[in-house]
Amino acid sequence: MRQFASPGFRIWNLGREAKVLYSAFCLLTFLGLVSSALYYGDLVGAGMGGIKRYYAGEDRAAAPPAAAAPTGGPAIELPDDAERARAPIVVAVTYRKLLEVTHFHLFTMPVVLLIVAHLFLATGARDGAKLAWIVAASASVLLHLATPWLVRYGGPSLAFLHAVSGAALTVTMSVLTLYPVVAMWSRRRSGTEARAP
Repeated sequence: MRQFASPGFRIWNLGREAKVLYSAFCLLTFLGLVSSALYYGDLVGAGMGGIKRYYAGEDRAAAPPAAAAPTGGPAIELPDDAERARAPIVVAVTYRKLLEVTHFHLFTMPVVLLIVAHLFLATGARDGAKLAWIVAASASVLLHLATPWLVRYGGPSLAFLHAVSGAALTVTMSVLTLYPVVAMWSRRRSGTEARAP
C-alpha cells in the first residue's frame, strides 16, 4: 500500500506478485458483475414485469374473462390447467427481506467500489476521466441500492430505474475493474503514459 501513497506511482510499476493478485481480484470482480447482469437480465426478462413482480408484488395483467358458463347452474370461474401451472403466486418482497439484502449490499458494494477505484486511480488516466468514472460508479451503486426500495414503496412504475441503474453499474464498474488490469500489464511507452477513456 506504500506504493499507492507515493507521488507519481502508476499501477504498471507494481511487482509481478501484486499484479497477479490485483488482476485476480479485478477479474473475479468482473465475473461477479457478469453474474449480476445475468441475474438481473433473468429477473427483467422481457420488460419490467420481473422487477415489478419481485419487488412490488404486481401480478400479471388480469386474465381475460372466461367463456359464458352453460345455463342451468352456478358458474364457477377456474383457470385452465395450463394457466394454473405457469401462473406463480405473486407476493411483494417484505420489508425484512429488503432490509436483509440492503444490509448485505451496503457492506460489500462500497468495499468493492473503494478497491477498484483505488486501482483505477493508479492508472495513467486523466484526472477528469478518473473523477467522472468514479462519480458515475458511485452514483450507480447508490441508485442501484435504492431502487428495490423505490419499486417496492414507490410503485411498480419505477421498475425501469432498477434496469437503468443496473446497466450503469455494469458499465462503470467494468471500466474501473478492467482498465487497471490492462494498464498494469501494458508496458509504459517511452516516457508517455497511456490514457484512459
